[in-house]
Amino acid sequence: MSNYESEWSHCDEKIEHAGAPNPRADQATDRSGVLQAKNVKMAMAHEHMFTDFCGPDQDAYMDVNWSNKIGAAVENAEVLRGQGVNLVIEWTNIGIGRNVVALRSVSRQSEIHFVCPTGIYKDLKSPILAGVPVATMAKHFVSELATGIDGTGIRAGLVKTSCNESGATRIENGILRAAAIAAKETGAALGFHGPEAKTTRNVLKIMEKEGFNIDRFVWAHAQVSTLDDNKRLADRGVFLQYDAIGAHIDQFFGGPVSDDTMLERLAQMVDGGYENQLMLSTDAAACINPPTLQYDRNNAYLYRYFEDKLKQRIGKHRTRKILRDNVIVAFRQPSKLLLGFIELTVKPTRRNCASSAL
Repeated sequence: MSNYESEWSHCDEKIEHAGAPNPRADQATDRSGVLQAKNVKMAMAHEHMFTDFCGPDQDAYMDVNWSNKIGAAVENAEVLRGQGVNLVIEWTNIGIGRNVVALRSVSRQSEIHFVCPTGIYKDLKSPILAGVPVATMAKHFVSELATGIDGTGIRAGLVKTSCNESGATRIENGILRAAAIAAKETGAALGFHGPEAKTTRNVLKIMEKEGFNIDRFVWAHAQVSTLDDNKRLADRGVFLQYDAIGAHIDQFFGGPVSDDTMLERLAQMVDGGYENQLMLSTDAAACINPPTLQYDRNNAYLYRYFEDKLKQRIGKHRTRKILRDNVIVAFRQPSKLLLGFIELTVKPTRRNCASSAL
């Protein structure tokens, strides 16, 4: 690992009992009470164990056989565990089927540590957040980061948000502001579902107005935008995810998916000096409701096939940094929450970032 010592909050077997009154700053909570960065083997930066596309206003939302879904997710996670993965950033947030109790069960049975988010997908608010002001919404996100989700004590480890690909609606604008406020107040990472570079830049403007520090910003689906767009935001200090590795087609955004194309993009970014800001994943979903919307992704592909290709292209050290080390740094502790689950003891080495507005 590079000069990073960090940790994160995650759904895990004893997470509800974690967080001693005076925790060490270089530790993270896990099933034994502590998870250190040195104990992370390999990581997945953007995955889903369960996703629900019905929407929280529909009767079918979350109406599934959870025993079956958990069993399928455990089988999926055990494949990753067999590949050496023991940390997964799980991006399912409010509005698309987040279930932290189910995720905890998957964690217990698979022995994988999951980081789960607070935040709302687009404008799919849960009933308790419908119509509430921005400040109240932000307070809810902070509570899920600091105290726990749905009364479980399982704390979120990041804020995840998104908006319409063509630009934020009025409702989404308020959700984005609340997410930025929560991330600012806690020091948490803020992950944004943003295939379009122009929309992502505009979202960053909204968040900066709330005082959010964009070096905690993770741009998901960045591969859909151009190399120049990627470099432009990387120059400002954001992390980038290329998260359709192994897909045959990107039916959502029409972005590049072939291994050759992604290897070339990664090599160009590494040659440009951005290796500390890149992450990879498959953005697969182990289970989807309704099943007819299951999409073409396999989260085992990254380590089964792509890892070796990447090593041949950019070397073992840089491959490990992109697949593991950068994930730890990007999703490190909400630095203003002294709960014992994340802080760097050494400031991460990042590219010198320009501060000019986009």
